[in-house]
Amino acid sequence: MDDETYVRRRRWSTEEKRAVVTEALSSGNVIATAKRHGIQAQQIYRWRERLDERQSPTAFLPVSMAPDAVPLSPAPMPDQDHRPAALLDRLPRIEIVLSCGRRIIAEGGVDVDAMLELARGLEALR
Repeated sequence: MDDETYVRRRRWSTEEKRAVVTEALSSGNVIATAKRHGIQAQQIYRWRERLDERQSPTAFLPVSMAPDAVPLSPAPMPDQDHRPAALLDRLPRIEIVLSCGRRIIAEGGVDVDAMLELARGLEALR
């Protein structure tokens, strides 16, 4: 092999990889982006996969809070307290809806850190 046909491997920094992946996503044309940078299109897909894996554990998860539905005016039952029993004995409840539609529901005393770890783990499976 002579020196003219030898192609040296290029080392890409994480920032360079992220820039190429972002360019491919924003342009919508992975093949043209790969040609522009002198790499195979499959390389961009691999970089995107690996960059997503690195970001998933530290990414923030979207959270929305909604109040519990409270009956407007329950009909009083004879010979009973006038307060609805459902509201007297209700335990604290946490419900997390992941981006893929999965739900995590926990009632009672909940370890928030454990719930967040579980949510992150399930989010990474997508």
